[in-house]
Amino acid sequence: MYWLGNDVGAQQDDGAEYHHPALPLLVAFCAAQGVNAWLVGGAARDLARGAVPADLDLAVDGDGLALARALADNLGGAFVTLDDERSTGRVVIPSRADAPSLTVDIARLRAPDIEGDLRLRDFTVNALAIPLNTIPLPSSLFPHPSSLIPHPSSLIPHPSWIDPTGGLADLRAGVLRACGPTSMADDPLRTLRAGRLGAALGLRAAPELAAQIRAAAAGLANVAAERVRDELLKLLDCPVSVPWLRYLDECGILTTVLPELEPSRTCAQPRIHFLPVLAHMLETVASLEWLLHGLGAGWSAAEIDVALPVAVRINPDLPRDLPYAERYRTLLGELHAGGRRRVALLKLATLIHDNAKPQTKEIHSDGKVSFYGHQEIGADVAAEIARRLRLSRQDSGYVALVVREHMRPGQLRAGEVITARALVRFFRDLGDAGPDVLLHELADHMAARGPHLQPDYWREHLTWIGVMLDAYWGQPEERRIPLLRGSDLIAELGLVPGPQIGALLRAIGEAHAVGEISCREEAIALAREIVERS
Repeated sequence: MYWLGNDVGAQQDDGAEYHHPALPLLVAFCAAQGVNAWLVGGAARDLARGAVPADLDLAVDGDGLALARALADNLGGAFVTLDDERSTGRVVIPSRADAPSLTVDIARLRAPDIEGDLRLRDFTVNALAIPLNTIPLPSSLFPHPSSLIPHPSSLIPHPSWIDPTGGLADLRAGVLRACGPTSMADDPLRTLRAGRLGAALGLRAAPELAAQIRAAAAGLANVAAERVRDELLKLLDCPVSVPWLRYLDECGILTTVLPELEPSRTCAQPRIHFLPVLAHMLETVASLEWLLHGLGAGWSAAEIDVALPVAVRINPDLPRDLPYAERYRTLLGELHAGGRRRVALLKLATLIHDNAKPQTKEIHSDGKVSFYGHQEIGADVAAEIARRLRLSRQDSGYVALVVREHMRPGQLRAGEVITARALVRFFRDLGDAGPDVLLHELADHMAARGPHLQPDYWREHLTWIGVMLDAYWGQPEERRIPLLRGSDLIAELGLVPGPQIGALLRAIGEAHAVGEISCREEAIALAREIVERS
């Protein structure tokens, strides 16, 4: 059988079929309905790359919505209308003992035939199709006999690729190419999707793509914010996004999506920095991704060539063995609203963290440059960006918090001694975003110093981060459980609900965290003492 894997067109083993148990049911269902159906889009592309698609996309020569409703009823799945105008529906087939849940999107052809439909798509690597009834299905996939399911011997044993735009050749060459000269203008969101697909698939842009993106860039401002948000965060969620962020910036897309960053393009910084502000923020994302790679994310050799931070290019032996790596992987991999991973939100905050430097820049009489207050003003701007992108309140708050507090670890590190109370207050104020801000500070430091980074100082910096994390993740469990609640203070001391209760709980929490008190009785005594002094 010929599946297209890393070497597109290379012969694969006969066991390389797509084995999801719902697929034969889907084939049989479309046949019973008398509908011609094609596996298209990302599902066909993933199969061509030798990967198992997470979801399936079907194009059909009939009513996609009606077919999706009927399929959901037939398989006991959930149905969602995606696009009335284009007759597109979604079916979510629930998981079973031998298979995970499966999402199937079904859309009516947008042209008289499948080739015409494919030519209207965004990129050649997505303009591939396989007739559903030519996908090989081994007998082992048929769990129950059914008159609705044709015997596998009646199926054509090899997939028949439909490829009118040369997508297989582009996959083979690792090239991202638009289906046609108007593909970007037909839907300006595709200008941003180019970055997401290029980063996710490890592709390079075709030579003509940049001009097509630039010509369509202005139209991106008219695209729904939710669609822009989803593409941007999917791009940032890729392990190596920064080469494509830079490419999109060169094409005019980055500051179309984030116009607040445009003034930073030419904003020069003091000698401690080696780049203007916008370039520095992109270099900080590169540094962050390099650090994240040390937590376990893999890079290809080609990605390493273009994505390494300048400091690492000059000092290739710099360590990045962060403590609590497993904790970091768990934290940054957690899902937020809309299925977005926390790491994508951290990268968004990193991409915009110095947005307010241009408006706060001052050149003093002695020639020194300052950006006083840029983190507070920048946090307000970050919150506005998050609202415009229709992020949830929780995610907006997280992005603004990282921007507002990104200078705080450096200020702590500048002191000769970090007191136990300072550590407690840092993590109390930042909550579970504290480790994220520490990781950002490391990346920010690397991006600022660049070619001037001192390896010995970097190692000391890593050690310092470990000390900070010990104060958060290294504490015994009993130190993390509050000794008192607000209701306890009200009952024991006869207080009334109000700001005083919060202040007392913070004071008790600090004293508990640094070991000054260890039980409920001592907490009550401390609270009584504070009340009597006030």
